Amino acid sequence: MGIIYSILYALALFIYLPVFIFITKKKGYSPELKDRFVLYQGDYKNCIWFHCASVGELNVARPIIEYFKKEREILITVSSPRGKKYAKKVYPFATVRTVPFDLPFLVNRFIKMYKPSVLIVVEGELWFNLITVTSKFIPVISVNTRISPSSYRVYRKLKPFYKKILNSFSLLIVRTETDRNYLQEFVKQKEKIVMCGDLKFVSSKGAKTVNINKEGRVVVAGSTHFPEEKIIIKAFQNLKKEFPDLKLVIAPRHLERVSEVEKIVQENNLSCSLRTETDQIKTDVYILDTVGELSGFYKHADAVFVGGTFAPVGGHNILEAVLQNRPVVIGPNYHKIKDTVEEIKKTGFLKIASDEKDLERRIKEFLTEKLPEIDFSQISENIYQCYISNIKGAVNGHNR
Repeated sequence: MGIIYSILYALALFIYLPVFIFITKKKGYSPELKDRFVLYQGDYKNCIWFHCASVGELNVARPIIEYFKKEREILITVSSPRGKKYAKKVYPFATVRTVPFDLPFLVNRFIKMYKPSVLIVVEGELWFNLITVTSKFIPVISVNTRISPSSYRVYRKLKPFYKKILNSFSLLIVRTETDRNYLQEFVKQKEKIVMCGDLKFVSSKGAKTVNINKEGRVVVAGSTHFPEEKIIIKAFQNLKKEFPDLKLVIAPRHLERVSEVEKIVQENNLSCSLRTETDQIKTDVYILDTVGELSGFYKHADAVFVGGTFAPVGGHNILEAVLQNRPVVIGPNYHKIKDTVEEIKKTGFLKIASDEKDLERRIKEFLTEKLPEIDFSQISENIYQCYISNIKGAVNGHNR
């Protein structure tokens, strides 16, 4: 199975590589070919290796990385150029590399060079050779593991393939009972699956301090996709008739879309400014065109809309806002965060809008309601201790 996958992967890579290089350079990034083919020298021993696909996973892993940096050197691999740039900025103490292409000899070369003591994979990056080859040398641990219904259907169709990957893990720490139930169908040793809760309850705490000057009330639309900017702008224009001092902050999920979002704002005859231009929110719409500041902006919000919930994505992190006692509205597409949504709904800090008109109504409710302060610290601490103790147990057990 591994040989067939590797042959097909190599063929696809040979065909697609020129396209990949062209698209990456067009977006203004380096294809990082030296990293991807491990064409460099390095020497590290007994480090802890974290693999995080991009910015979201790097943020989720923050509490674990910060804990283990006290004990070991930290090695981080990422899949995206944006992730690499962000990782170097946020974790200056770590060695950051783009993950090798998923071929056995490249993964082998990488492991021999860095000699990690454990690989911690964040949120289900299930690359066949990355997991199966690495597991022959060191423990491989999956943290904040999540299996969506659509992923589960794919896994069942390719069951032998995914069973091989999932059974190569030494430990799978899942967020919810649903995730555990899905995994139990594929993993032979059920004791490998441990439920600790959503690590975002920990990583979303302690938002970065963002200094801004705002006038009036602010709605923050975070992690938006097309066409969500059009939807939130329409709601904002209607709400502004009742709340003349209202301002809108838009943080597109992908920074490559900033100019596209600017154009949408201008087409709606609204004034606009960028975060990189000013720290004063005085225009109708303020676009966040920086990486890593969104959670800090939530602190200044009177109401929050989290994207990927009208667009067919399945939802993004709602906890960054909620843990700062900021009310959140989402759209009807939230299957990726369903368990978290159900939990937060009970607190009154989350409303689900069924359509565009309902979004306006829900935001208005939060702009006029006074919600109680809720202390989520004990939930976060329990989840944190569960992750740390289980990871240490897996690593220490292997070393014995």
